[in-house]
Amino acid sequence: MKKLSTCLLILALLLGSVQTPGYAATIGSPDFEVQAENVYLYNLDTDTLIYERNADQAVPPASLSYIMTCILALESTGDLDAEILTYPGYVQDYLYDYQYIQGKGAVATGGLMAGEQLPMRELLYAMMLPSATEASMIIAHHLGGSQEGFAEMMNQKAKEIGATKTNFVNPNGLHDPAQVTTAQDMALIAAYAYNLPGFMDIVEATGHTYGPTNLHDSLTWNTTNLMMVDNNSYYYGSLRGIKASAMDESGRSFVSTATRDGFTYLLVVMKAPYRDAENNRLSNNTAFEDTKAFYDWVFSTYRRKDLVGKGKYVVEVPLRLSMEKDFLQLMTADRFSALVPSNVDAASVNMIFNIPDAVNAPVEKSQKIGTVTLMLAGEVIGEVELLAAETVEASVVLVVLERIKLFMRTFWFKFVAVFLLLVVVAYVVLMILRNRRRYRGYKPRRRL
Repeated sequence: MKKLSTCLLILALLLGSVQTPGYAATIGSPDFEVQAENVYLYNLDTDTLIYERNADQAVPPASLSYIMTCILALESTGDLDAEILTYPGYVQDYLYDYQYIQGKGAVATGGLMAGEQLPMRELLYAMMLPSATEASMIIAHHLGGSQEGFAEMMNQKAKEIGATKTNFVNPNGLHDPAQVTTAQDMALIAAYAYNLPGFMDIVEATGHTYGPTNLHDSLTWNTTNLMMVDNNSYYYGSLRGIKASAMDESGRSFVSTATRDGFTYLLVVMKAPYRDAENNRLSNNTAFEDTKAFYDWVFSTYRRKDLVGKGKYVVEVPLRLSMEKDFLQLMTADRFSALVPSNVDAASVNMIFNIPDAVNAPVEKSQKIGTVTLMLAGEVIGEVELLAAETVEASVVLVVLERIKLFMRTFWFKFVAVFLLLVVVAYVVLMILRNRRRYRGYKPRRRL
């Protein structure tokens, strides 16, 4: 089911069916003030866009870049525990220069040292939990040969997934004006990762310890996703994964999933406030606050409802070639349900019938006649087949007359009719001319 949901999401995005707010977003809006500039909330089970805000606007991905790095690592590594990677010295030099020489700001690390050797799996924990920058660059060096080579791999994978507005120039998420994504693209990337074996096992961990290595007796990494830490004020029991991020240029961002009452939602929150008007760093995590508010709202507001029942008589169509009746009743082939706000019911659904102007007998019960398109708040939400509600026999007399009528409309009938008409006309003309010649040659006898 998870794989199917992911495929449906990707297909929907690629087809552009969710470039604007879906019907759910149109008829249901959050009952709180949204702090983040870019939001994308999607239901994975029903393939429904619930809410979006500036979802196609280019924004820096920051540490959310690690989701793509993790995708490539999982897909490129056969055995995560057997693949041993070594921390190259140039990566440590780069991070030291970035942080202390250039003074571009603190860089999150996993406490690793140049020359240290760890399995791929452990580097993924270090990267996805505490956002260890060096871990992402070690993976990039190992898989791509260089940081630039790996960035090309990231962009190629983004295009394969369909994230066409995303561009990576590094695997570590450190700010670069050319490194951009969108909330919609990030939802697409996260949905793809969600389906990869082992991915959720990593991002659902709140802490992980590994050791010894060739340089450490033990290494421990804790997640920055405080919404999964049960003794934290941000804890949200329904939430699972995926990645939190914070940077001056990108604000606070968070990609997560949450499951409750049989429904799973994917939420991308980007560019939530990181500093106040005086440029002081906010003590509260606005991305977590938005995430909690969105999940509280969607879980309490949206329900899956049957909007059309199976076998329901919904329309009739003129019936021809039958002496029994003039109209044929059509019924729905299946029930249709959708995820909608609790105040929406079947009466809110508009039906657009795609049926012929008339149907010819004979008709068998359950024979497909057409379809009905279901509309809600001006948006197409689905389509259901329409079937004949009963069997109707044809009238032999009407069928024969209809066939005669149809034959009379054929090319060959018209050709023969015209040909016969021309023969008759020619015959009449010939008779007239012949009689006229006879009349001219006639000599009356004289009386004696």
